[in-house]
Amino acid sequence: MGKKQVVEKTSAIAALPNEVFNVLIDVCKWNQWTPSITDISILNNDRLRIGTKIKVLQPKLAPAIWTVKEIEFNKLLTWEKASFGLRIISEHLILIGCNETTVVLRMTYQGPLAALAFMLFHSLTDSYMTMEINGLKRACEKIHSSNRL
Repeated sequence: MGKKQVVEKTSAIAALPNEVFNVLIDVCKWNQWTPSITDISILNNDRLRIGTKIKVLQPKLAPAIWTVKEIEFNKLLTWEKASFGLRIISEHLILIGCNETTVVLRMTYQGPLAALAFMLFHSLTDSYMTMEINGLKRACEKIHSSNRL
């Protein structure tokens, strides 16, 4: 197995952990808050749970099918896609602090083709993850401010 390659983004979000988690698990609306996603849909379940398959359309990339591997209420959402020689794991971690919620987005490339995929897609992945974390922050903080009214 090849070396792991990782892209990570972190942001403090002025919202409650459950507000962040609710935005994350409502995957069919991601394209409303991040331009890195053109369309996203759940394929095999009526709601998000372990084993759910999600079809993601992104600019400059082929359509991808991701499988939910882990969900922990108000803490994390992990999904992955795998093909010959490459496994990509996408983690969305919610960390609860004293006065803020921190979100960590982590994309890990694993397998014999990880170094090549990382070399080819690192810049695009970094750009899309920046769009995603910034969009997530805006969406969550908008919800939080409207909930406080």
